[in-house]
Amino acid sequence: MKRLLLAALIGTAALVSFSSCKKEYVTNYLPGVSYTTQVASSSWAVDNSGYSFSNELDFPELDAKYFDYGHVGVAVKFDNDQSYFINVPSAIGPYNYRVEYKVGKVYLYADYVGSDNNPVRPTNMLVKVTLTDADNGGN
Repeated sequence: MKRLLLAALIGTAALVSFSSCKKEYVTNYLPGVSYTTQVASSSWAVDNSGYSFSNELDFPELDAKYFDYGHVGVAVKFDNDQSYFINVPSAIGPYNYRVEYKVGKVYLYADYVGSDNNPVRPTNMLVKVTLTDADNGGN
């Protein structure tokens, strides 16, 4: 009986000492990058109705890889309130902001929904565009 216990003890000790935990480190090999650009109030184009404003931003960093597989996030921060960014799409004041993009371009839209029927161009703002890489999921 002692021999069986001794053999079991030696076997367990050998199993514990020769097995090890494999350390795995997760690194974000698909980082994101943010860019900011100033958008002046005077740079907004207005459509025929007078209630929809648009701004075309040249964005050469938005290449085909980001367009096809990545994520493009847009946020705005207004000159009159520098304390935070607001993600787009969003209703901010008398405007509904939305964004569209294609390779090399980001289009920012502001649709006036105010009740006073007196649309004016949006105020000066800082636009932050964040590009995040992603793997092709095979779809």
